[in-house]
Amino acid sequence: MPRLFVAIDLPDAVKDQILRLREDDLPPARWTRRDALHLTLHFIGDASERQARRYGQALQQVEASAFALQLGGVGQFPVDSRPRVIWAGVGNSPDLRALREAVGRALQHSGHRLERRRFHPHITLMRFKKPLRRGLASRWLQAHQDFYIEPFIAREFALYESQLRPGGAVYTKREVLALSPP
Repeated sequence: MPRLFVAIDLPDAVKDQILRLREDDLPPARWTRRDALHLTLHFIGDASERQARRYGQALQQVEASAFALQLGGVGQFPVDSRPRVIWAGVGNSPDLRALREAVGRALQHSGHRLERRRFHPHITLMRFKKPLRRGLASRWLQAHQDFYIEPFIAREFALYESQLRPGGAVYTKREVLALSPP
């Protein structure tokens, strides 16, 4: 059964800038591989092939324009305890939220039940198998609090399939959907 999600891929130049953060490593982090950096719009989860096709068809009906995205700042999940994830922030964008809502409506119309979690746009930088000792993450986060990438244009989004492997998840684009010119 495919495990699915909808996301925006990042331009190569943006991925290169994100990867520069690795120069200041935070052991025992498992950094997100370059090819896996993305901005998740909706997590779907396990789906049959039939459902996956239905979701892909529904997403083709989403109408949205390309828009500017900006990355800046870093943070952690969970916010108020020892982190399991360190992320790069995504600037508040009405266009991003509109795309996410349109994708959500399309998924709901095709039979998917949406997650209730609040949307917190981010790019996962690293994960920890065990929550990190207090203080280690704080120092890293403080050192990189001014992380910033010039805005770039999001021109497409995709339905991804995730295959879990011992070395980390491998993501494959099942359906790439272009956004109309701004």
